Amino acid sequence: KRIPDPFPKIGGSKGGKIASNVFKAQKGLYLELEGFDFDAKCNVVGYELVYVPQRKDAVVSSNAGGPFNAKSQGMVRSARPGDTYYAQNIKGKCPGDGASRQLGTLVFSIK
Repeated sequence: KRIPDPFPKIGGSKGGKIASNVFKAQKGLYLELEGFDFDAKCNVVGYELVYVPQRKDAVVSSNAGGPFNAKSQGMVRSARPGDTYYAQNIKGKCPGDGASRQLGTLVFSIK
């Protein structure tokens, strides 16, 4: 039986409003299996972090694996109230998977 799709999270959240100090403390994106009876670990293959500061152009950073790369870390440290972050094209792999899975997009609004 196939393992269900894991939920991508940053700081224990699937998106929404988040305080800038809480968001700045995060190290990256991870996958969590919810309501699954067995101990299985799914891994992040990669994703794009998009930073949309107020009244400025978006900045994109491609990450391989879950942790923020250097460019993404700089973008996260720049978080200010009113800014928006997207983690998009999230790909993950679970035990038994032949290929990576598309896991959607997370959207965070900095408050």
